[in-house]
Amino acid sequence: MKVSEDIDVQMLNEFKQGRLEMLYRRLYPALLLYAVRYAGEQNNFLAEDCVQNAVFNAWKRRLQFESVESLKSFLYISIKNEIVSLHRKAKASERYLSQLEEDVFFQNSVIDQETQLLLYYAIRSLPERERQIFELSFIEGLKITDIAEQLNVSESTVKKTKAKALDILREKLPRELFLFFFVLKS
Repeated sequence: MKVSEDIDVQMLNEFKQGRLEMLYRRLYPALLLYAVRYAGEQNNFLAEDCVQNAVFNAWKRRLQFESVESLKSFLYISIKNEIVSLHRKAKASERYLSQLEEDVFFQNSVIDQETQLLLYYAIRSLPERERQIFELSFIEGLKITDIAEQLNVSESTVKKTKAKALDILREKLPRELFLFFFVLKS
């Protein structure tokens, strides 16, 4: 035991003088193993950062350590605190991302609702005949021949009335919204 104690005292003295080589050779493997075990497998890469931060914090206070035990104790407690902090940050980040996803979903649902209302009111504002042909064509998906047959009018009348309905909607709706709904679908 005497040799080990002498090496620990020498390590502490060198550490107090600002030299880290002996501390890294003697303590680093055990500190890293401790950090890996408590950080968890998924945070393996962060364990080394926790050890580095603990050693740096100890180095800033190096003159305060009176024994190797107090230095080791400080290092292990610092590593534990770093890991707890990592877990807290991860939980906070998860909560933030979850809230952000909820906010985006809410914003998108509001935009969808607003868009649908704009479209609904624009269609409702069409004259009766244009609205009827528009709904049969775009909502029910009937072909021009089927609409003409159902309404007992010519196909030419259906085409002209449908075109007139689209012209009215083009004026009432924002350009992007009109293009989104009708250019690709007509």
